[in-house]
Amino acid sequence: MKFVFVVLVLLFSGSAFGAASPALGTPGEWPNTSPILSGRASFYGTAFSGRKTASGEYFDHQTISAASNRFPLGSLVAVRRILSARCVVVRINDRMGHRSRLIDLSREAAVRLGMIEAGVTEVEVVALPKYLKGHENACLLAFLPPLHLHASDGQDTGIAKK
Repeated sequence: MKFVFVVLVLLFSGSAFGAASPALGTPGEWPNTSPILSGRASFYGTAFSGRKTASGEYFDHQTISAASNRFPLGSLVAVRRILSARCVVVRINDRMGHRSRLIDLSREAAVRLGMIEAGVTEVEVVALPKYLKGHENACLLAFLPPLHLHASDGQDTGIAKK
């Protein structure tokens, strides 16, 4: 049994073929990523429909949007409900009047997070990087640290030099 384990480890590490495996980068080497903010989220009631937002558009509770003082207007952010791990990508189109909450969601965004009954819930919010905009798994991927591989000096990377 130990022999099988050792063989599998060698195969997956690349040592069995003499290829050096790239090392994972340290967190300080990751590309500039937005921090994940934690806080409380609430949602707009339907009574706010039709009112003008800070971005100049009119609020519609059936669209997926949000208000926040922490992100620029027009930015896309991923919002994950901590209790259920449900996630939704929203566009910031308004500012909030109160400072006790991180984000105010449209009713449709709150429905997708499953927070209608709770009213206010704990969430994590992160700005969506450009490379994830429009990606079908953007919400899930936004909360993962980017994989950054580097080759150390003297290691064969498998890339031919010209």
